[in-house]
Amino acid sequence: MTCKQCGYRYDGRSVGFGVLCESCGEYLHTCFNCTLYNSNAERCRSLTTEAVSDRKSRNFCEEFVPNTGIAPGQNSGREKTAEHFDNLFSKDGE
Repeated sequence: MTCKQCGYRYDGRSVGFGVLCESCGEYLHTCFNCTLYNSNAERCRSLTTEAVSDRKSRNFCEEFVPNTGIAPGQNSGREKTAEHFDNLFSKDGE
C-alpha cells in the first residue's frame, strides 16, 4: 500500500490498527489509506461500517482494505490517458 500522507510504499503484509508509516510516522490504518474510502464524496463506500469522525486519524474499522493506489504527486492512469489524448491533438513545432 501507499501512504496517502507522504507517498511511502509500505510493503507489510497487514496493516494493523497501530501500524505507523516508516517515513512520516502517521498511522496507516485510516480512512484515507483505505480502498473503500471515496475521496470525492468524503465518506466510506461500505454501507455496513460505522461513521468515523476523523478520517485522517487511526481508526478501528474492521472493514479496512489497504489501498493499492498511487502516491501523491504521481499521475494516475486517468491522468496519463488524458495526457496521451491531449498529445494526439497538440501541434508541436507551431
